Amino acid sequence: MSFSLYIHIPYCLVKCPYCDFNAYAVRTWPEERYIEALCAELRHYVSRPPWDGQAVATVYFGGGTPSLFSPVSLQRFLDCVAKLCPFVTEDIEMTIEADPATLTRDKLAAYRALGINRLSLGLQSFQPHLLQTLGRLHKAEDGTRALEWAREVGFTNVNADLIFAVPGQTLALLEEDLQQLFALAPEHLSLYNLTYEEHTPFWTMRNRGQLQPVDEETEAEMYLLIQERCRAQGYRHYEISNFARPGFWSRHNTTYWQGGSYLGLGAGAHSYVSEPPWGMRWSNIKNPKTYMAKALTQGEANSTVEVLTRAQAMGEFAFLQLRQLEGFPLSQFADRFGVSFMDAFPHVTELIASGLLQEAAGRIQLTPRGLLLADTIFASFF
Repeated sequence: MSFSLYIHIPYCLVKCPYCDFNAYAVRTWPEERYIEALCAELRHYVSRPPWDGQAVATVYFGGGTPSLFSPVSLQRFLDCVAKLCPFVTEDIEMTIEADPATLTRDKLAAYRALGINRLSLGLQSFQPHLLQTLGRLHKAEDGTRALEWAREVGFTNVNADLIFAVPGQTLALLEEDLQQLFALAPEHLSLYNLTYEEHTPFWTMRNRGQLQPVDEETEAEMYLLIQERCRAQGYRHYEISNFARPGFWSRHNTTYWQGGSYLGLGAGAHSYVSEPPWGMRWSNIKNPKTYMAKALTQGEANSTVEVLTRAQAMGEFAFLQLRQLEGFPLSQFADRFGVSFMDAFPHVTELIASGLLQEAAGRIQLTPRGLLLADTIFASFF
């Protein structure tokens, strides 16, 4: 048995106006105390079921901006993990998200020396005016330099994030971004369409007419362009927003999509266990100060706990598994839930007839047209 470990670092130098993650813009942050809280939380969970005796399959530092934390602090946490949990393999996938504005060559070298072997760079764009629109601190050359440094210090597994459908972006500008991205040759690409999440500045600005979203037709053309260009460069499109060279898919994120268990530590982090019998999830207190106080005194800092019903578990299985372009074997659904996928969701027949889903070789998956309407399809399972 194994599980994936997610560590949430909630601090940022500036919070991007489109971001709805649990993140806080700060000038200073309580790094030492926060690491102590993470270690206290880890000790609490791995001393009891279902985590006790299990090995760690992947480690992921997300945020926020994890690259604000010093290598020394992350070393303290990883030493704590090593004392409490075995790793599945010596070279498990260990990822850190990083903002180019927070990186130096020496910091990257120190992260690599810790055993962190996967770097996820938030590049977002190479266009100065689009970076400004997105509220990013870094410049295009900072992203390029950060990836070059990563290569120099030994990172051979790098992901680059790019955002498309940004107000003011055209297909030609997206093409330029993709060409600059391909020139850097990252092993993995995460390409996200800009969304306007409630309670973010972008949501408010759009509603006030201060931002003009890219129209739906152009956004669809952008997504198709991305698929075409990535395929031509040898990247496999394996999840709605993710493309990878062979052997470089995100093992950590695949845990989420395939319904595996993961333990989330930190302010606002989420956790999930697949048993009993349909799964349970919980989330931590979002406020970092309150989270630290509770984790340090009680060992856990839950704010919500939910035991899934069979109906919820079936819907989430469909939604998460169908995010992967290979879909899933119909037998896997039947084995888990004791009912066929078609009987559980009779409308699937209509989705197939409409050309949004396809069944082939005992698997169900999105069609190319279904990819463009994925959110609507996923909503139909709930």
